Amino acid sequence: MPREVSNLVVKYGYRTLIVLILLLIFSTYLLLEYFISRETNVFLLALSIIFYVITVILFIGFRLTIVDKIHKKYFHNEVLIGQKGKVLKGVNAGTKGTANVMNEDWGFICDSDTRDGDIVTVEEIMEDNVTLKVRKSS
Repeated sequence: MPREVSNLVVKYGYRTLIVLILLLIFSTYLLLEYFISRETNVFLLALSIIFYVITVILFIGFRLTIVDKIHKKYFHNEVLIGQKGKVLKGVNAGTKGTANVMNEDWGFICDSDTRDGDIVTVEEIMEDNVTLKVRKSS
């Protein structure tokens, strides 16, 4: 069964998300430790808040700098237009499915019903740069 394409993973990548998730887990641990401990250790509370703020700043920073630069440098929309792909998760017309185009899994929306294994052709890339608008070829 094909896995659903996550918009976060496509935009940010696994490494970035792992760093952000680890920071969130660590700051949550510090916050829980503060509430569980009998002592009122303000240091733990302050440290957890600082790590939450760092995580948010890094998330925004990755979005504004690294992700856009990588996207502009390596991703060319016109390459996908006209390419054929195989449907991995067929869906009804107008709903989001998953297709493999150029050896990558993409979310797609089609005007007609699709089934697993159908061949589709990319017509355009939606504004989110993750979802493809396709038409059924076979």
